[in-house]
Amino acid sequence: MATLDAIERAARSNPETVIVNKFYDRAYNRARYTLVSYVLHDCTGSAVYSPLHQTVIAMAEAAFNAINLEFHAGTHPRLGVVDDIVFHPLARASLDEAAWLAKAVSADIGNRFSGKYQINRHSS
Repeated sequence: MATLDAIERAARSNPETVIVNKFYDRAYNRARYTLVSYVLHDCTGSAVYSPLHQTVIAMAEAAFNAINLEFHAGTHPRLGVVDDIVFHPLARASLDEAAWLAKAVSADIGNRFSGKYQINRHSS
């Protein structure tokens, strides 16, 4: 539970991001969080900021720091510390805003964590 507590603390680190749902799947040893927040726009109407960006990055970092897949037990067909981040537009948000945020978060994850948290696999 310490791992999930660390991830949830990261999710709650920004009061402008709210956890609206948590799903724990004990059989697969996985957790899924649904978070909501807002998107700010510049004077041209382009999306430029969302608190979700840093919250998701903080959650990924907490997960990478806490989970060692060499000791992980679970039966889900996908195996990964962070393997599914989905962005959906809600209320007045657009699909373009969700896509913008998904691209920004994925680029940041790739830049910050690429190679830093890979499992060393030994061949037999």
